[in-house]
Amino acid sequence: MTDAMTFDPSPDVLYHGVALRHVMELPVLGIPVRFESNSAAALAVVEEAFGIWRGLRTSPGLIAPLGVRVRLIVHEGDERDGSRVASHAPVTCRMPDADRVILHTPGSVGIADSRRQEATAYITPALLADRAHVQHSMIEGLTLVLVTACDRYPVHAAAIARGGVALLLAGPPGTGKSTLAYQAHRRGLRVLSDDAVYVQLDPELRVWGLPGRVRLLTTAVTHFPELAGRSPTFLANGNEKLVVQCPGEWPAAPAPAPVATRARVCLLERTGGSTTVSKAPASSSEVQAFLTDGIGLSRARFGASLDEALRRLAGAGGWRVSLSANPADAMPMFDDMLAELDAEGSL
Repeated sequence: MTDAMTFDPSPDVLYHGVALRHVMELPVLGIPVRFESNSAAALAVVEEAFGIWRGLRTSPGLIAPLGVRVRLIVHEGDERDGSRVASHAPVTCRMPDADRVILHTPGSVGIADSRRQEATAYITPALLADRAHVQHSMIEGLTLVLVTACDRYPVHAAAIARGGVALLLAGPPGTGKSTLAYQAHRRGLRVLSDDAVYVQLDPELRVWGLPGRVRLLTTAVTHFPELAGRSPTFLANGNEKLVVQCPGEWPAAPAPAPVATRARVCLLERTGGSTTVSKAPASSSEVQAFLTDGIGLSRARFGASLDEALRRLAGAGGWRVSLSANPADAMPMFDDMLAELDAEGSL
């Protein structure tokens, strides 16, 4: 596979003077990102990951004036560590301070520096040939480190939407957020994200998603037989999941962009053996406390600004939702919640 991964060589051993003649600019989550590379194959992976954001250019009011830069430099290297045959190269992540994140494999390395608003990665042909792996682990990871430092605060929740209103589905790992998101897609709702949303504070509260796909546990075929026979994808955290494309109408007009200006949070929980779904109101303090418990190392990166994002997001409260074993059971309730939120008007 690596034979097809052609790239422009460097004139020096340090790759200091390598020409980055392949360029792509995309407004990811409304933040202009300039991707530069010495390999067309690298930008083909960028296109697969973020090409949908080209459609945001028809809504210039949603695009920030300043952007970031990502350099993807393909270099000679080996992803084998001497003790195994190269397959999915293991990825290690380190964060020396709040501004920098480092990703590396046996033969590749990338660093994102949010203060400099720049990321640089040196990627082997072998890692680039493992397209899904390099996309999820290296290219998306480095890009999102930069973008989230531009008033796009990450919150661990799936999001489903109708029009400009959204429900955020928050819960511990294994609650079934992605499964519910895919079921909502099958029902005709928009899936803004299956795992994380990004909260913008200025000039107004906006909730952004990364649309286009859902990552499901392999056991999801129990509920979705049409997925039987699919091969799982190896993700950066070492898990294997089914990556299912969920194409929506956007960016075709008049479909709305993957952003909501009105949102409410559902706190998901499961009770053993339950065959019904139910909901109860959750106060803003309950919602904020629940979301705060899940921010992890994001606090080290964003500090008090992330707390403000969660406070704004939780401002109108939400619901506690008890789920059954069947994701389809929750859909009528989610429909009613979206209708209620739509009727309330702006936050």
